[in-house]
Amino acid sequence: MTTRRKFLKSIGVIGISATVLPQVLKDTLGKMDSTITLNQQTDYELLVPTFLGNDQRRFYGRGIPQKLKLINKFKLGCGQTYRKGMETWCGAGWTGQPAVIKDKGKIYLICPSYDHHLRKIEIDSFKEIWRNKFDDIQKGSPTVYVDPTADENNRLVILQGSRGTLHKEPLPHLRTSLRAVSFRTGKELWRIHHKKTDSYSQDNDSSPIDLKNGELFNGSENAIGYFLSSKVSDVLELDKIIQPKILAEVKLYDDADISKHKRNLVTESSPSRFGDIIYVASGAGHVYGINILSREIVFDYYTGSDIDGSAVISKDGKLFAAIEKEYIPGKGGVLKLDLHKMDVDSVEWYLPTGDKNFSSWKGGIIGSVALNDEYNDGEFPYLFATNTIEGKLYIGSQDQITGEKVDDPLKKNKCDKPVVAVGNNIGTSITTPIFTDGNKLVSATYDGVNLFEIHYENAKSSDKNTVQNKKGEYFKITLEKIDKFMPGVSFEATPVVWDGIVYVNCRDGYLYALG
Repeated sequence: MTTRRKFLKSIGVIGISATVLPQVLKDTLGKMDSTITLNQQTDYELLVPTFLGNDQRRFYGRGIPQKLKLINKFKLGCGQTYRKGMETWCGAGWTGQPAVIKDKGKIYLICPSYDHHLRKIEIDSFKEIWRNKFDDIQKGSPTVYVDPTADENNRLVILQGSRGTLHKEPLPHLRTSLRAVSFRTGKELWRIHHKKTDSYSQDNDSSPIDLKNGELFNGSENAIGYFLSSKVSDVLELDKIIQPKILAEVKLYDDADISKHKRNLVTESSPSRFGDIIYVASGAGHVYGINILSREIVFDYYTGSDIDGSAVISKDGKLFAAIEKEYIPGKGGVLKLDLHKMDVDSVEWYLPTGDKNFSSWKGGIIGSVALNDEYNDGEFPYLFATNTIEGKLYIGSQDQITGEKVDDPLKKNKCDKPVVAVGNNIGTSITTPIFTDGNKLVSATYDGVNLFEIHYENAKSSDKNTVQNKKGEYFKITLEKIDKFMPGVSFEATPVVWDGIVYVNCRDGYLYALG
């Protein structure tokens, strides 16, 4: 069966006429999961439970930050890892966004670190509640989910990825780079060995997604998508360690990608969900859609590039992918896909960004695209924002195009170009900027953390670079820099905001609270 037919069959629309298909797709796929899970009996709230907050990767916390003054800091320390020899890394890096969880009246951060420890930190006192030591540096951001079948101590579960290069126990060949830890006790519940594949890596950068049907989905750097049982009791002993039950595996590359990418097939992005389909950006250059029921790939858009950023999905079912400048003749940038369509037909626009040699990167975007959907009731235009390797912060319209045509990443097709309202120089960044309440935006870079206010001025349709809201009103957008924290210091982790306080990990070895 073709990918197109699998996609249509998976959502129950084969045989429906083309005239009614768009509405059927909208009705079928448009059911969104809530951002916050609340259980009154046990008094917990998953406030920001995963990287970029929710199943669509577009929620960054709540509250209006006024300044970036130092309120508190916590020493994360440093740890060793193997890259081109033994190296010491400090603090926390990409993606490194803390989770925010409320439990029994108190709010906590779950924070990964390069010193090998996962920590639970009480947010008011900034005191450590517990720590759990991994065998290597912790990469990515935690995911916290609820297992309603578990006892009270183990009902809230943390999933955290790491590198897999220093593991010694119990067997040296194992690469147990994803672990489950009890939120309340800090005790390990299980760890999973990511098997050797055609990909060069067995690390885990991805933040898994809770499918809320007794299953989890995780993308590993071995280029396998794993469906796992979410029940903490549903485990077994393999290779002398307690591992979760694997329900299915999905290969996230084609055989032809092995030589094209020189075995760099790693899936580093975090999966998202729209309706009954999981979307994941693959390091092999694909944006895949995987049906949750059939566990088959039903959507496949090939960019050719390495993709590190997560697939971010808007309220109206549009996917925003961040494209790196690697393995492609064209430029990196932002790709918008319409999930109601298939493959090449799904492309709505492409924003190419500038090239720049920085570290091992050549340009494009390493972080993810941010959307203001959760902070906008339609009064203002729906915007996207992204940080880039070239050093610019781009803010533009999700919906409007300029009329100009640009090359896609492979230089095979011409695409529309979106209206860009702002293109400010802020310095090279691999983080994701975050929208907040009150039209604020926080952007962490290799040159410190910036706080901006977005100003909307009434404009005419003929004015240059104006953007519209859903009412058809035109606005000119300007950015005002409100504050900057620690210029000259490297931040590789994405911030989170709660009650107006910005929490961000730094490569200097500290977690900072700013407000």
